[in-house]
Amino acid sequence: MRTWIYVAPDERSTKLGYLRAGAVVDRAELPAGTKGCAGGWYRIAPRGYVCVGKGASLALDHQVVAAAVRGPRRGAPVPYHYVMSRSPPPHLYFRLPTAEDQRRVEGSKVSAYAFAPSSLPLDPVPDFLLAGRDLPKPYGAEEKLHYSVHTGRAKERSAFGLITTFEWTNRRFGLTTELDLIPLDRTRPARISSLRGIVIKDADAEGAETTEIAETGETSPSAPAPASSAGAPSPTDAASPTAPLPPSPTPAAAAPAVAASPAVAASPAGAAAPAGAATASFSIAEPPADELPPAPPGTDPRIDPALKGAPAFVRAPGTTKHRVSASGRSLVSAGLAPARSGWVLTGRTRGGVKGLVETTEGSWLAGDHLIIAELRKDPQGFARDGKKWIDVSIRRQILVAYEGTRPVFAALISSGRSGMADPAETDATVRGSFYIHAKHVSTTMDGDDEASEAFDLRDVPYTQYFHNGYALHGAYWHDEFGKARSHGCINLSPADAAWLFEWTEPAVPPEWHGALNIEGGGTLVYVHG
Repeated sequence: MRTWIYVAPDERSTKLGYLRAGAVVDRAELPAGTKGCAGGWYRIAPRGYVCVGKGASLALDHQVVAAAVRGPRRGAPVPYHYVMSRSPPPHLYFRLPTAEDQRRVEGSKVSAYAFAPSSLPLDPVPDFLLAGRDLPKPYGAEEKLHYSVHTGRAKERSAFGLITTFEWTNRRFGLTTELDLIPLDRTRPARISSLRGIVIKDADAEGAETTEIAETGETSPSAPAPASSAGAPSPTDAASPTAPLPPSPTPAAAAPAVAASPAVAASPAGAAAPAGAATASFSIAEPPADELPPAPPGTDPRIDPALKGAPAFVRAPGTTKHRVSASGRSLVSAGLAPARSGWVLTGRTRGGVKGLVETTEGSWLAGDHLIIAELRKDPQGFARDGKKWIDVSIRRQILVAYEGTRPVFAALISSGRSGMADPAETDATVRGSFYIHAKHVSTTMDGDDEASEAFDLRDVPYTQYFHNGYALHGAYWHDEFGKARSHGCINLSPADAAWLFEWTEPAVPPEWHGALNIEGGGTLVYVHG
């Protein structure tokens, strides 16, 4: 499913990242050589070289590109629509099955599957399938035994990313990112968490804008748009590891697109958003001012330096907000603070941290109803040098992203369910200082088939590996952020994972599906108790 991108036109050179089946990228008009690559090494935008052959093609009408319909929605909380398998799990079809095919494969009860997920968008049946063609398997994908029209059932406890859904023979089907066709009445839609962390504004920045995450799945306005090449489709139109690479001058100039047959087709520009979709913004918090307004009577005389500028999250529903009365002489009730909402503290208190604490928004909240981040400096000196780094507290279940000593983002997490136990023996998260070394727009995670909790999660969104199999990633299968519950990775809500993915290094160019850190310059991740 991957077409590797190399730093030089040589498969022995360092890998920079990869394209996924169906992707299309701009390329140079002429190859840079054929060493170890009969089809030629082509320079692609924005950098690197791809070998045209099994994993990539110059033909923009390659069957994998045609079948892949559209690619991930970068900038959205989730790059695909997701479904979870029911029991028994769905069959995997490789062509449009007739009604008789379905009865023969799934049994006479197939007509009793009376419902299908209604929250997913409905597209036309892809032309590729209407033409009666079999779905191809991208180069590198697992080849399964073919029966008449299917390749068997999916695994139990499977989850899938879908690139399109449509109606056929009075049932709804979904096309997965691995180009399998599944009946959606054997699945249920994933309930994507709407939780969002808090973005902390730079007090010195003029006109800072809020970061928006589009529930529609369209690319966020803040995300870089793929460049179109003259006379060639935009990279958003197709891309794949065995996809085509069209002709063009040099990547720096207007160059033709290159399609990877194992790469993924990106969403067409202007694609329609699902009905009822809404765009939601992150909360933007002000850091505490150097000079705070007059404090109401009863405020503790000294500002707590450990609280000044600290992000905090409300633990549970029912937390009352208090505000200064019109007279300025007392605090009055001002409604409830939403559970898991994020705030930044000024450092002013009434009765210490266990009493009431003031937020930069002007509300006062009960300190013992909050999870308060501990402002820290990293042990590698990144804070001192003004670099980006990430602090993860297992005991608090909070992640804080810093630029130098300034927190810029905070979110609730779910780390390993074994807490502070030994990661080598349990499901605890590894602790220490690490660097992000690989980033994937989405990737598959699965458990041991012999284990009692085996799982097969496709297209886990915005995955960032920092040590062996430990990663920061979005979780579309639960909404318990703020509690330890993972198998060891650091789970974030999908929207928070998307924000963090675009902020960290190494950067992943818009048409690529993944990038590797080749010079030790990945963002630091400091995990502690």
